[in-house]
Parts: sequence; structure tokens; C-alpha cells
Amino acid sequence: MTGNIDAADLEALRSTLLDGGAGSPRGEVRVDLRQVPFLPLATVRTLVRTAGELAEDGRSLVLNLAPHHEWAIGAVGWANAPGLVMANGEVPR
Repeated sequence: MTGNIDAADLEALRSTLLDGGAGSPRGEVRVDLRQVPFLPLATVRTLVRTAGELAEDGRSLVLNLAPHHEWAIGAVGWANAPGLVMANGEVPR
């Protein structure tokens, strides 16, 4: 993804992510957010909630993140949320 993610886009993002992982390897849904300049708290909350929903189905949400995004998710205490994997390319963190 590139650009900004607006609050109006969050439900569509969530739906897309929930639908996107069914046929993916190991049940992973991967999203590259390294080109997104800013992740508002509402966006992070939506990603964490979606990761939890995917985890209920034995899947995971793998986020390729810029370092500042990874720091922010860790700072609010959601780095170890169920179903959430933070990565840099193919390397999980």
C-alpha cells in the first residue's frame, strides 16, 4: 500500500484483509505498509482487530512495516497481539 489510509477506508481494508488470506500460503495475509507515511491509531487498531479475527481461523496478518510503524505498534503494547506478525520483507520480527 502507498499513501495515507483514511478513516473512511478502514472497514473496506478490514474486509479485504479478511477475504484475502483464504488461499494464501500458510494462511498468511501479507500487507506491505512500508510506503505508508503515517498509521493513525484507528488504522493500527483495525489491523490488530483484523489480526485477531484471522487468528481465530488459524491465519495470521503479516505486516511489512517501516521501523517507525513497528515502534509505534510496540509503544501502544500491540506488538504481540494474536495473529499479528511484524516483518521486514520476509523476515519476521
